[in-house]
Amino acid sequence: MGAETGTKRFPAELARAGEARHHIAWLAAAAGLRGEALHGLAVAAEALLTDVLLGSDGGVMEVFARSEGGLLRIEISHPTATGRVRGLEAVLERFLDGHELSPERSVLVKRLG
Repeated sequence: MGAETGTKRFPAELARAGEARHHIAWLAAAAGLRGEALHGLAVAAEALLTDVLLGSDGGVMEVFARSEGGLLRIEISHPTATGRVRGLEAVLERFLDGHELSPERSVLVKRLG
């Protein structure tokens, strides 16, 4: 995978159907994540996407990935605040190497290799 993958947009209906989850897993695998690292990112992404979708009344979610300096950063822009899934922060801390949460954007960080 190159340094950037571009942005892919998902209407909320497709995101609910799993399209965003599938795309995030594909980005991680293409970046070189395997085994437990890939599984950990998938678990964290599932928790975050569930949180976002629980608070969404529609709109568009954007997913952007970038790998640099041995890290994979997946940025998810969304029209709603997070905070509906209990323990989300603990899940992200357990399965990721870093993360950022804001009302409009979330970032998942995982080490490559």
